[in-house]
Amino acid sequence: MTKEERAKKWFCNIPDAESISLETKINICNKAAKRMIIIFFVLFTVECILLFMLSDGKIFDFMADFLNNISDGSPTRNHYRGMALIGGIACLPIIALPLIVVLIYKNKCLQAEVAKIIDIMKNNDTRGQNITDFIEKSTEDFLHFDNINFKLAIVQTLMYDLKLLEPSFDIYDFANQYKDEEIDTESYTIIKPALNYFRNLPIPKKFASQVETIYMDGGNEVYMNLIPQWDGEDGCFDLNEVTLTELEQFPNLKQATIMSSNFDKIKETFDAANIEVELL
Repeated sequence: MTKEERAKKWFCNIPDAESISLETKINICNKAAKRMIIIFFVLFTVECILLFMLSDGKIFDFMADFLNNISDGSPTRNHYRGMALIGGIACLPIIALPLIVVLIYKNKCLQAEVAKIIDIMKNNDTRGQNITDFIEKSTEDFLHFDNINFKLAIVQTLMYDLKLLEPSFDIYDFANQYKDEEIDTESYTIIKPALNYFRNLPIPKKFASQVETIYMDGGNEVYMNLIPQWDGEDGCFDLNEVTLTELEQFPNLKQATIMSSNFDKIKETFDAANIEVELL
């Protein structure tokens, strides 16, 4: 099972999980899995110690004698399979309690993490703060964006052009899973829940080196998923502001074609980053 498959399976019955990106789910699963392993072995060890003390070790002697007795016989594959099955059943009472506790912990942990992220998303909805504030302690760092239109241009490159940022966002799938309100997939204006999805989408720094060009066009998939009926004539996605810090995150970015109504000013920032930029 891949990390992506595990994340989808673990979160399938967790409320509000559909509003969280797959990358964030994977990070949560990684942290939860490490804690689950520790909890399991601690409980298993404590349980074995208690059983040993209460029975003066006799229970383990009994299990060892039992397994030795069933091991007698011809060394065939079916014989070994039968031994493994019977041995597993014999040990099941000992591992049952740690296993049950771990499974309960997993669901509680995932629900708690989702609740925290949803709360952060709601509290920072107007500012568009990235949820990496919550997961910044993860082992993987994420890119920082001050301007959403610049982030959308990067998302277009990584998600739809290079297909590195997965899964690709589709407004129709998103609308089917979104529970808070009905989404108009034929909208002529920005679909705010979809925009919030991109605001909160963590983009790993490891993808930054793959961005060599940016091409902003009215027909880009990222815009069509935000305004399905957008004609590209207004300037709602114009790149009129970008910081040098944002640009410097992409060491191989050398050329950009942008939509902007403030081109002369923004060109100065691109020039400072040694990036060739032109107006669409």
